[in-house]
Amino acid sequence: MNRKSVFPVISLMACLIVNPVFAASISKAKAAIAAEDYKVALKELAPLVSAGKPSATNLLGKMYQNGWGVPASIDRAKKLYKKGARTGHIDSVNSLRALDDIEYLKELNKIKQKALSGNATAQNRFGEMLEYGFGVKRDAQAAFAQYKLAADQGYVAAQHNIGRSYNFGTGVIQDFAVAENWYRIAANKGYNKSMFYLGTLYATNHGKDQTSHQDIIAYAWMSNAAALGDNTAVAIENRLLMKLKKGQISEAKLLAKEYKKTYVTPFQ
Repeated sequence: MNRKSVFPVISLMACLIVNPVFAASISKAKAAIAAEDYKVALKELAPLVSAGKPSATNLLGKMYQNGWGVPASIDRAKKLYKKGARTGHIDSVNSLRALDDIEYLKELNKIKQKALSGNATAQNRFGEMLEYGFGVKRDAQAAFAQYKLAADQGYVAAQHNIGRSYNFGTGVIQDFAVAENWYRIAANKGYNKSMFYLGTLYATNHGKDQTSHQDIIAYAWMSNAAALGDNTAVAIENRLLMKLKKGQISEAKLLAKEYKKTYVTPFQ
């Protein structure tokens, strides 16, 4: 084995070696929690949490979630779980998911009742929870049905979600033309997410307006989404400019100004 291959192996082995003092402290903390001796548990965890050890932050999170020797705080527990989850610590990821599921279930019970009574905001949120599996089993078709109920009442976020459903074929057969129709309905109300997705439709040659080059129209939509605060649109807007020829750039900027009069200025 040459020197170049030796060093990565040594680094990997170092990562796999568990500090015995750290392991012992975690074990003592767990034993103290089981014995309801929370002062000892906190004492064992304190230096490890300060050092950013994910097993320790996860365990302290559980103490805050359950109010074991500390004031119960879901917010503090979530912050501690997120700290470990960002490092890829599986136990922290699972703790965060379990906590989110508890919170989503509480929200679901409230939202579902309001949705059934015809509240458009609740119908849209219920649709999102069904689509993404927040506190409930994923069901894209049921999600689409909720979006449609809210969209038919003129709720702009739901109109956007209907467009997005058609765009990606989520709970309904994919249809870019229908997606664009719904995005335009929301964009006419100043909804910047729909402007962004209209930009992506044209940037990927799925737009139905053929009066200008697709990238020119894509730029116009992205420019206005960016003007309404979409940071991702800013990056795509700049990349689209790099794709356009010199004569197309001036056309794209003029079109963006025209769009701005309709889709941005009235809502700023």
